[in-house]
Amino acid sequence: MLSMPLLLEGMLGISFKGDVPMMIVAASLLIVGYLALGALLQLLVRDLATGLGLTGLVVSPAFGYAGVGFPILGMNAFALFWSALLPLRWYMAVLMGQAARGLPLADSARPFAALAALTTLYTLLTFLRLRAIARSTLRTAPAPEPAPSVAALPSVAGAFADEWRRVLAIRGAFILLVLAPFVYGFYYPQPYLNQILRKIPIAVVDNDLSELSRGIVQTLDASDAVKVVVRADTLAEARAALERGEVFAVVGIPPEAERDLLKGTTVPLPIYADATYFFLFRTMGTGIALAINTLSFELAAGGARPDGSLVKAALANLSPADVLLQPIFNPVGGYASYVVPGAFVLILQQMLLIGSAMLTVVALPQIAGGAFTSVLGRGIAHLTIYLPALALYFVVLPRFYGFSTLGQPLQLLAMASVFVLATSFLGQAVGAWFKRPETPTLIFLGTSLPQFFLAGFSWPREAIPKPILAASYIFPSDLAIDGMVRIDQLGASLWEVARDWRGLGSLPSSTSRLR
Repeated sequence: MLSMPLLLEGMLGISFKGDVPMMIVAASLLIVGYLALGALLQLLVRDLATGLGLTGLVVSPAFGYAGVGFPILGMNAFALFWSALLPLRWYMAVLMGQAARGLPLADSARPFAALAALTTLYTLLTFLRLRAIARSTLRTAPAPEPAPSVAALPSVAGAFADEWRRVLAIRGAFILLVLAPFVYGFYYPQPYLNQILRKIPIAVVDNDLSELSRGIVQTLDASDAVKVVVRADTLAEARAALERGEVFAVVGIPPEAERDLLKGTTVPLPIYADATYFFLFRTMGTGIALAINTLSFELAAGGARPDGSLVKAALANLSPADVLLQPIFNPVGGYASYVVPGAFVLILQQMLLIGSAMLTVVALPQIAGGAFTSVLGRGIAHLTIYLPALALYFVVLPRFYGFSTLGQPLQLLAMASVFVLATSFLGQAVGAWFKRPETPTLIFLGTSLPQFFLAGFSWPREAIPKPILAASYIFPSDLAIDGMVRIDQLGASLWEVARDWRGLGSLPSSTSRLR
């Protein structure tokens, strides 16, 4: 937490504007709150592997639920409810208000109080759960879940059957590889499902108080994109509402705007917009411009001849070409259609990496025969276990959520099969270096967010430094996201993504080495 202001101020040159003691207390509450929540999840299930799985369910999608990638304003009811239970959401609100905007302490009091309340609640629940366990008749910790005893056969078929038995016998592996994909498939996309933001709150400062200015305000309020919720007397008052997060843009109407327009002078309308979210900024800018242009055309039509020649002449001068923009592959232009299909690949990879590595730790003492037969047999088992999840993520859910689905199922299956096998082999290679089955969860959960950024969702891959981008090639998702999205959403053929599946198929065979 101390390194963050050093990074922001020292390297990025972003000055801290708020109250330092409040941020120190808020950071402490965040740490204590998540320590308590993590302990509570472990105490509820009393099994380390399962508890870490529940922890992953909370922390992995928190980037979206906390309103970092997509604004809270656009979330549905479930996402709003779940995000309200995350201390991160309220800490981010305090951080943005204090560090970036320098708000008065009173304006950050609400998110600070919510953060303190959640920290107190999770600490109390953890204490009560711990006391209940201490008072129970089981005075000792439960014995660790025994590994299933299987008679390993030195063949691909034997390794395949043994792996299936392990998945069905070990609770953590069954939850991770069988149940979790279905939970994540419906749980992860919830913050983004509204797709297009509508009725974004804005403020208007009308210094003209004329028929024209009233028409501008009414036109903005009637727009689908924005809604006038604050009518301020001064720009200072409107800016205060903007900094408090009550509005996301301020439209100023200068004095004597109507007089200047009647004289034929172009009237500048200053717009101050919150650019924290590029997606929100674009929607507001487009909506405000469209509303004002619509009013301009109506004013031109007001003095037109019956044949409409004046209107046509005015429009021709403004835009000599009639531009027809037709979006493809993402017809609604929504955020979910853009980010969720690629994120699905990352979700599948993370769960399979953790699951295959965890099972490798369990399976190593039982493996008989050569490493090649074991790795191949277990990889095929993981593929068959994952078939329902693949069908759900790339066939059922895209149609359920209304995403573009132009791909052929058989070509999707072929690409997904190479991806699953490559992921399984990588998980087995990494798992061979661990001694405890819980370690892969700790390792791979920490790589999920960096992979999300390196995949090019929030920042173009062309702008990422090449050495950093090269580090992402060790994960199969780097090639799989490109291939799967192009097949499923863009309708590409398997041969048009040959670079991706060949790259997955040619991952170094040394990754399947067993110790």
